[in-house]
Amino acid sequence: MSVKLREKKMKDGQISFYLDIYHQKKRWYEFLDIHVSKTKPTEADKEKKRMAVEIRARRENELIVNDNGLIDKSKRKADFIVWFDGYMKERGLAYTHNQSTLLHLTVYQKGNPLPFTAITAEWLKIYTKYLLTKVSNNTTMDYLKNMSTAFDEAVRQDILMVNPLRKIPKHEKLKRKKIYRNPFSLDELQVLADAPCKMPKQYREAFFFACFTGLRWSDLNPLRWSEIIIKTINGIEEWFMYFEQEKTEDIEYIPLSEQAVYILKERMQERDDTKDKRLYVFPQIKETSNAEDKVVYKRFSYYLKKWAVAAGFDPKRMFIHNARHAFATNLMESCPEVDLWTLSKLLGHRTMDATQIYAHMRDNRKKSAVKGMPTLNFRQAAA
Repeated sequence: MSVKLREKKMKDGQISFYLDIYHQKKRWYEFLDIHVSKTKPTEADKEKKRMAVEIRARRENELIVNDNGLIDKSKRKADFIVWFDGYMKERGLAYTHNQSTLLHLTVYQKGNPLPFTAITAEWLKIYTKYLLTKVSNNTTMDYLKNMSTAFDEAVRQDILMVNPLRKIPKHEKLKRKKIYRNPFSLDELQVLADAPCKMPKQYREAFFFACFTGLRWSDLNPLRWSEIIIKTINGIEEWFMYFEQEKTEDIEYIPLSEQAVYILKERMQERDDTKDKRLYVFPQIKETSNAEDKVVYKRFSYYLKKWAVAAGFDPKRMFIHNARHAFATNLMESCPEVDLWTLSKLLGHRTMDATQIYAHMRDNRKKSAVKGMPTLNFRQAAA
């Protein structure tokens, strides 16, 4: 194997550096796009040549590392935070939960780099304790899960030998806690519908639409009219949503309930009355600024809290994701034929694990079912 730095004379009198590589019985050339003056080299030209020499050495090192199955130590010295930011953007994850993961890492490091070499099992234990002072137990687990996925990718890229989170003993790892979600029942949703509150009408419509479709905020605020499909099946008009989930990137095709259709028809009428030509079903809640700022989301959440107070509910219960829980809970309680598998498909879950939080409702239906069994009169017959 050899990696040699060579020069090629150009028409303008300059020379261009390139690598002449011979490896595994094959020869090829890699041009570096570095040009210097041959006759009167300046200080800048000398610096460029030093750069070309360094590139040659790095390229040779890469080939040696790859041939011998080694970990490139120079990669391990890189800043994980910078790498993680690029990893997210490459996969379109910059404005999801991963962004919060990155933000907490940056704050924890106080702007200092975090080399891959510094991320050990012990470092992660200390960092976990720090996160628990800032966010909840389950949110901490979500952040660590995001980091673990990134560590796995770093292993695939030969930056890490092993995912450091996997080195933490099982009994020392954080356990997910069960949460009492307290979603709104149908009766409580009716109280909300009757409660007067000064807020944009679209905010109310969007919240109720989420309550009857289970949409996440990331799918609700950018929902387009083109994603609403109307079909006639066996002479009956049926409505569907057909869209790509922001979180999972899965394509969803979901039938809509009568209540959801009613809300859409209301929105259609409002759109026609105001001659609104915007593409979105709920344009007033569409995030138009940098998604990191979440300006509309914050305003929407503010009005939801005011609405809850006007209806006599604890404002802590009133957040957009609770509409998703309300959909799942009310569907399971109102429709005995709905099982967890069907619910997982309606919610767009990739696995059944995420749907298991609603399993207790199925158990409640089992209890109600067996309690409806008739009883026998066990009077002892005379001998």
